[in-house]
Amino acid sequence: MPNVKLIVEYNGRSFHGWQKQPQLRTVQSELERVLKTIIRSPIGPLHAAGRTDAGVHARGQVVTFRVDEAPELWRIAQGVSHLMKGELAVVSAEVVPDDFHPGIMSTHKQYSYRILNRPTPAVLEAHMMWHIPHQLNLTLMREELRCLVGEHDFSSFRDSSCTAKSAVKTIYNVELERSDDVVTFRVVGSGFLKQMVRNIVGTISDIGRGRLHGRTMREVLDARDRRVAGVTAPAHGLTMDWVSYEPHDYGSRDRAS
Repeated sequence: MPNVKLIVEYNGRSFHGWQKQPQLRTVQSELERVLKTIIRSPIGPLHAAGRTDAGVHARGQVVTFRVDEAPELWRIAQGVSHLMKGELAVVSAEVVPDDFHPGIMSTHKQYSYRILNRPTPAVLEAHMMWHIPHQLNLTLMREELRCLVGEHDFSSFRDSSCTAKSAVKTIYNVELERSDDVVTFRVVGSGFLKQMVRNIVGTISDIGRGRLHGRTMREVLDARDRRVAGVTAPAHGLTMDWVSYEPHDYGSRDRAS
């Protein structure tokens, strides 16, 4: 049974997250529905590199599924994108080795979060940015974020409903840049706990506008207690950018994009 890998892009406001849920429209359920329509034969379960929450976007979500016979990859890419009517698109499709799993084998993931930092809210991109009208101290925020790089227990940034067995994750890089009124936070890590990135962004934003009662990011991290951290940033500012599988070589045997 061929193992088909897709890279998909989607607008999170159209879905109640990645994971299939009864009576709710999710990325997994809709993608499965249109794939069955296009392939016209049974497909195996869909596996993703990460379970994005409701409202979270993706530029490079990685998805795999199995089929009885090798499908026409170009038909999958074009057909899914057409049927999803601008809510989700298949950026590429390829057949990968049988043992490839998009979640288990990922080594690096990047998420980005956008903040509109000006007195007035966004109109054209309101669904893609968190509006913070108060002045942010970016110099302080960049300094405070440095302590997150490395392997740490991120319990302070873990949602109470997170079921991960361990809160220990490795962060490889964090960046904070400003272009005009838009502040973009980027983080690359081995993996992330539920709402971890949104809680980091909310906390550093509270520090940047003087709302965390003098606590530093290091103190929040070392506390390993969600109650000492800042607010949870809204989902609509967050995007899954890409997933990497280095140093593994899982190159395609066939590819369509």
